[in-house]
Amino acid sequence: MSTNSKGVLLVVGAYIVTMGVAVLIVTIAIMILLMGTHGCSTMGRALLVLWITIAAVFLASAVVVRVAAWKIIPSSAGRLAIMATYGVAMLVSYVVIAFGLMVAFNC
Repeated sequence: MSTNSKGVLLVVGAYIVTMGVAVLIVTIAIMILLMGTHGCSTMGRALLVLWITIAAVFLASAVVVRVAAWKIIPSSAGRLAIMATYGVAMLVSYVVIAFGLMVAFNC
């Protein structure tokens, strides 16, 4: 397998796994909140905790991709391209998830 194929596979695979984990976290949080109280203060605190948790998952994923790219891709330009692509994908996904959570948890 070529180096470029490995890089693309790394980015796509890591993105799919990270989005799966983020969706799982949000789903579990919403299920727990639906069982408990429905106060606006509870929703506000849960929103903040979810934002921080998802940001931590995305940052950990970026670190894993960086380490894997360091081992897979020999050129520094290739590593930079992989990290830039993955970073932009994570940033856009985080903004979409954050605004989606604000809409979902609106009192």
